Amino acid sequence: MIAKQKLIILFSIFPIFSCYGDNFIDTSFDLKDISVNNFPIIDGSDSTSPLRYILMCKLLGFDYEWQSSPFIQNPEEAPKQVEPIFTCSEDEARELLTKRLLNSNTHQSFMNLIDDKVEVIITARSISRDEKAYADEQGVTLIEKPIAKDALAFMVNPKNPINNLSIEEIQGIYTGDIVNWSEVGGLDCVIKPYIRNRNSGSQEKFELMVMAGLTIKDFPEMQIGKTMMTPYYQLEQDTAGIAFTPFYYYNVMVGSGSTKAIGVNDVAMTKANIKNGTYPYTSNVYTAVRSDIDKSSVAYSLFEFLTSEEGQAIVDESGYVSLQTASTGIRSLGHEAIRMKISDNTITFFSSNPPQKIEIYDLNGEKKYQSLVHSRFIKIPFKLCGLHIITLIGGNNDVVLRQKVLL
Repeated sequence: MIAKQKLIILFSIFPIFSCYGDNFIDTSFDLKDISVNNFPIIDGSDSTSPLRYILMCKLLGFDYEWQSSPFIQNPEEAPKQVEPIFTCSEDEARELLTKRLLNSNTHQSFMNLIDDKVEVIITARSISRDEKAYADEQGVTLIEKPIAKDALAFMVNPKNPINNLSIEEIQGIYTGDIVNWSEVGGLDCVIKPYIRNRNSGSQEKFELMVMAGLTIKDFPEMQIGKTMMTPYYQLEQDTAGIAFTPFYYYNVMVGSGSTKAIGVNDVAMTKANIKNGTYPYTSNVYTAVRSDIDKSSVAYSLFEFLTSEEGQAIVDESGYVSLQTASTGIRSLGHEAIRMKISDNTITFFSSNPPQKIEIYDLNGEKKYQSLVHSRFIKIPFKLCGLHIITLIGGNNDVVLRQKVLL
């Protein structure tokens, strides 16, 4: 395998760190010999289903088309799915659809991977707190890495005149402090917030990204969505409701106009604003494997392939925002750009004016690591995983960078 290197230019290209280690676009993973017989068992979130199917089609040489489900009363209102146009035998097609490409939800995909029932997963979020606890109980560790950008969108009924809410207003609605639309510039009617079931991809993102430790009000069971489409059905009938959903699911898979995505902090919920990094609740789509996976296996090669140039082209084709096309949203704070390389828990600075100090915090504000920068090299003596906040401090004790990153 080609040795991996990563050169990170802060303020122009910001790294996405992961437990996987170096995060970069690599084209060294050759899957030309992949076939129906050795195609990995892949599972994932409902919202990543199109990406998984397009990936299979591109790797095995099938065409595909987007279709709505014919099995519901109004197919045009159903979420769109990718239908492969198979050129293999019926038995091979059945093998792919029933044994190789599974369609569990986010939570069950992680459980299946931990239990060694699948080889690769592609999910709308990283491992949840409950899933991590279960993995620890089983003595299993996973390797995760981002492969695409998405966002958590907030939506209302199209008849609701509200087109934007602030972060604080959204939090207030879900803590129960804001109860009437008139309090946020809307009509005089009681707000009906909808949430998702525990451990769903959307709910986990909502709790971590939006509420960030705030206590969510207890809502009646009828306001808890059990499926991806539930919030859409709820809002279609409720002009006073508000709900959340992955933007990809809203924009690419549903797209029926039955709901309206609203802006946050005066930033519209658009694909362009995911690309440029200005939408507040931009998030990652992940792939994961077990850490004990055979590194010479087709499954591991596919895992690596997803961040290669060819893999990222498939991500783009699916309608997601690829890592290659996504801006980091980093803004210069008036200091010279800082260039650094990260490899094997070692940070190497290349700038002629490196920071004087580095600090790393968890999302609760607890400092996990700090070091003065005495040389071009800093060795972090232990491994940090998950979302953290990295702060670089200059010579006058001024902060030259503070950014949430995935370590």
